[in-house]
Amino acid sequence: MRTSLADEVHGIAQVLVQLGFVPREELTQIVNRLPDHCLSSADDFLLYLVRLGWLSAFQASRFREGMGRRLVIGSYDLLAPLGQGGSGLVYLARNRRTDGPVALKILPPSRYRHEERQLTRFQREMAINARLHHPHLTSCLESGQARDIYYLAMEYVPGPTLRQKVLAGGPLSAQLAARLFIEVADALDYIHQAGLIHRDLKPGNIIVTPHQHAKLLDLGFALVTGESIPEDRRIIGGRGYVVGTMDFIAPEQIADPTRVDGRADLYSLGCSMYFALTGRVPFPGGSSHDKIRRHRQQSPPPVRSLNPHIPAGFAELIERLMAKQPESRPGTAQDVRRMLLPWIGDDLPLPLDVKPPPRRLRVPLDWEAMTASQQPASS
Repeated sequence: MRTSLADEVHGIAQVLVQLGFVPREELTQIVNRLPDHCLSSADDFLLYLVRLGWLSAFQASRFREGMGRRLVIGSYDLLAPLGQGGSGLVYLARNRRTDGPVALKILPPSRYRHEERQLTRFQREMAINARLHHPHLTSCLESGQARDIYYLAMEYVPGPTLRQKVLAGGPLSAQLAARLFIEVADALDYIHQAGLIHRDLKPGNIIVTPHQHAKLLDLGFALVTGESIPEDRRIIGGRGYVVGTMDFIAPEQIADPTRVDGRADLYSLGCSMYFALTGRVPFPGGSSHDKIRRHRQQSPPPVRSLNPHIPAGFAELIERLMAKQPESRPGTAQDVRRMLLPWIGDDLPLPLDVKPPPRRLRVPLDWEAMTASQQPASS
């Protein structure tokens, strides 16, 4: 390397090589071609590496803050933040073994050292995801521990959440909504058959793929049917401690989130359909207590009063799903799937999105823009 490297730039270069972000020989060639101003300015040096595709803007910011070593977790390099799930932080990451992208959910020690329940919840999620495989669920690729950080590597699905898609483009057509929710119902039926209740089904937990298919994600709040209830109700909820998202939560889940069955998810499914077809949640505004009261006691404005293009039968299905009493709703997610079939239309859907083959790919300049549309999160 050129001997005029400033100490700070030299230190960053050494860490880049040690961590395997840039091979030593390649970095030597990069430095030999560097404009002079990049040799003494850490910011300019890192920006140059971003322009070449060796670092993402997020990674450059971590190196600038002296936290570059925290970008490597086991076999994964963190590329950009995606959001926050119910029990961890979610990043777009690169798997060094395959060079493919993953959504890496991590639980750093700062989140569990003083709250053991956080670790218990994350370990439950790791175990739950490991047993599930369905085309309309995000797949679990690996889970483990690197140093004192626990992680869950999930399939990365490019595309916006259903929430983002509706907020950006307005309500969906009945045909597209039916196609997407048939797939969500299929995934729900699968997890119910596996003895699980999702308990946080909402548009923000549904990814819409580039081929317009649905992927359900985030089982951080899932309940295992028949499991022993921990003394600490904050782990999986209980009477007086509600888990879920207030805009989409079933009345019985508010009363006691451990005494629910699959019909609670069907209520949330109905609320999600309502949002997808109207562009608004069933009970907008107000505090959490206001929303609880309205879920228990009120009916939202009829779907067709907000979107008259929706077929009457489709609107009636949503009303059934959002019935206050579980026994008044359809019995199973598979029943809902069948009820949606009349509105999918005659057009053949695009095939399921095919994962690109693993390839050695530097970080593209627009990687942050690519991932900005995907913010999986649970409240």
